[in-house]
Amino acid sequence: MQAAKKYAMNERELKSLFCSSLRSNHVKNNDLIPTSEIRIVQEAHCRSFDLLIATVTKEPDRHDYGHYDNILVRTQLLKHFARQEKCRIDCIRFYPVEVKSDDDVLDERLPKQIIDAILAFGLSILVLDKNHSKVARGLGKFLPTTLICYTGIDDHFEVVSRFDRLVSCGVLNLKKTILAKALEGSNTGNKAYSRLVALEHIFQKIIFNQLYFENLGMTERELEFLQMITDIRPPSQEKKRLSQLIKETANAKMTDYL
Repeated sequence: MQAAKKYAMNERELKSLFCSSLRSNHVKNNDLIPTSEIRIVQEAHCRSFDLLIATVTKEPDRHDYGHYDNILVRTQLLKHFARQEKCRIDCIRFYPVEVKSDDDVLDERLPKQIIDAILAFGLSILVLDKNHSKVARGLGKFLPTTLICYTGIDDHFEVVSRFDRLVSCGVLNLKKTILAKALEGSNTGNKAYSRLVALEHIFQKIIFNQLYFENLGMTERELEFLQMITDIRPPSQEKKRLSQLIKETANAKMTDYL
């Protein structure tokens, strides 16, 4: 049995140790990050995250449809990386990692960092030092992040909880049947659904690309689609409706709802 480290590491040291653990395949219960072909991107390149881990698999997973949606939204970064590494775009995965050493304070910034990772890359990974792990280990299953804890022994870490959903098509969950019912027709509902999904993809692409690139990386079809929307009159302003709702409920009594 090897001794645990007797001093508190800073973030840079914990980050380096975690990278070593990945390369040595010393992360227990890890079925999320492939460790055979990894590239480590430091904070300076990805701005918002302590680490951005890129993995390159030998073969794409053709049944992972969420990943293919992810490619459509984050095309520009994946395309740039594919050219740099000379590999297929659907063999690349990105994993944003937030690293918290025992020198760091866990505060209200952490939920925002987790959400930022999900909105940017569709998933989140949180790596905690030994003492933080003791506190957070039981809470991991309640967080929308994969929690990896340092064991205190050499470069050994452990996945203690996993959030296995890839948020590839936004935070909205549109249902075709409800839309079709509202629009009185499945054909009309399907058309509306496909256009709303296209808009959502465009929104995600714009938000993601403006964080990492000077241009928005829009395709000609997407630009044409947005041009077409400009010719459509938007719904009327909701301020009048809001004032009406407030006025209607201002003098309402509890008995009105019973």
